[in-house]
Amino acid sequence: MPQHDYRYPDPGDRVTHSFIARHEPFPGYWAASEQRALDLLGERLTPAGRALDAGCGDGRLLPWLARFAGHITAADPDPARLASAREAGLAVDVTFQQAAMADIEGGPYDLVLCSHIVQHMPTGAVEPALRHLHEITAPDALLVLAYSRAPVGHGGYVLEWREDGEIRYEKVDRQRFDEALTTGARTGVLPVRLIDPEEFGKEVAATGWSPVWEWTYHVLDDFGVLDSYADRDDLVNGHPGLRHHLGRDICTLWRRDGRRA
Repeated sequence: MPQHDYRYPDPGDRVTHSFIARHEPFPGYWAASEQRALDLLGERLTPAGRALDAGCGDGRLLPWLARFAGHITAADPDPARLASAREAGLAVDVTFQQAAMADIEGGPYDLVLCSHIVQHMPTGAVEPALRHLHEITAPDALLVLAYSRAPVGHGGYVLEWREDGEIRYEKVDRQRFDEALTTGARTGVLPVRLIDPEEFGKEVAATGWSPVWEWTYHVLDDFGVLDSYADRDDLVNGHPGLRHHLGRDICTLWRRDGRRA
């Protein structure tokens, strides 16, 4: 699909909000869990001169990113979402680009944020995009990749849409997933790749990035009485077995290798 024709398939995040309403284990958990991940991530970041939000959407995370950078480039291929991002009103200098990840210009960037983008990209486009980020970043640059995850060993693809106020699902194969992304085969459908973090980690490393840290969040499984006695995110991240199998999302931090990707 030509870049100027791209539209994110879930305008207003209606499908995402329906998913949260249906699966959130208790009111307020979804937002608090993400904020906890961002807070822990922020403890591992240092001030950066130039930052890039690769796939900024409507700019939801730009205020958070502005805490760590003197200048931000906010890029997104959807012109409507990019227009919303322009209204963020940040205290730092911001440059906007209508561009897919593999077409972003400028740099070198010291810090790159890519939040929940790779799971909505055609499968063959992810590796070239990560290599491009390597090319436009400074030595020792940091890359934040957050995405929808699957249990280790169980990656897959789904289509999600809202119907009569309810979230609906269809499990699909890789070909159907890519078709839904590139042809707009089904209006209002949000294709989501549920990514195996171990397999994807190998793919990211092959493009010139070294792992620094990770945190699983949005743990939607039923913890029953345990929720009265323990923080579910701490519990999962503190036990490798649970971390392998539980959690809807994951935040990972990578450092740029000196070698050519």
